[in-house]
Amino acid sequence: MEIKTPVSRWKQVAEYLKEQIQNGTFPAGQLLPSEQQLAEEFGLSRPTIRNAINELKAAGLVEVQRPRGTIVRSPLSRPAHIERRGLTRMSDRSYTETGELDWHDVDSPTFARVNATVDQAHLLGIPAGEPMLTRTTVQSAEQITRLHRTSVPFSVAAETPLADDAQLPASDEVYALFDGRGRLSWEEFVRARMPLPDEAQTLRAASGVPVLHITRMASVDKHPVAMEEIVVRGDALEVVYGMPVTKTR
Repeated sequence: MEIKTPVSRWKQVAEYLKEQIQNGTFPAGQLLPSEQQLAEEFGLSRPTIRNAINELKAAGLVEVQRPRGTIVRSPLSRPAHIERRGLTRMSDRSYTETGELDWHDVDSPTFARVNATVDQAHLLGIPAGEPMLTRTTVQSAEQITRLHRTSVPFSVAAETPLADDAQLPASDEVYALFDGRGRLSWEEFVRARMPLPDEAQTLRAASGVPVLHITRMASVDKHPVAMEEIVVRGDALEVVYGMPVTKTR
């Protein structure tokens, strides 16, 4: 590679390595040459090479796994795990996830009373700032980590046994509580966003890797009663949904 001016040297190296990753010279899962090897190849200093690697990390093309080194990531490759989203109603009116992954709590859940954000309030049909009972856990399955939070507004909990319990039960128990009070239905919203610093640390998200934010709304007779929020690394999991077909007459 010929180094040109006035473009920054580290940016030229980053662009060159990016091309090598995209054309398959460095396939996904392969280690990039070490900083020392790249510095010798291009005749540049290691700090310059390090700046180029950081550029690739920010773009989500590589991740550093110590002590292994810098590993190539493909932004086009599918995640290793797939989960079909859905619920199954059991004979005792409890509900279980229909996905293939067996999620379990990594540690004890935390319970808090949190004021609803503008976005949460919009989905729940409550005033922004209304207090909610929340249950937050870190969960794991097949070496994937996710953040899981269940929320129920005070105005909804006040009409149920939840009002007398400071600790919100797990979401399947919350659904069972509302079963029989009307037609129970669900709707999910999925969006990609960049993780907050604490989320990136908990999920071990490499720089430049977005997360999936899945919001599941539970409603009784179309009135929202509970919200589940799941945050998981976008490169760790692909979610699948069935497509309903509307028939015309």
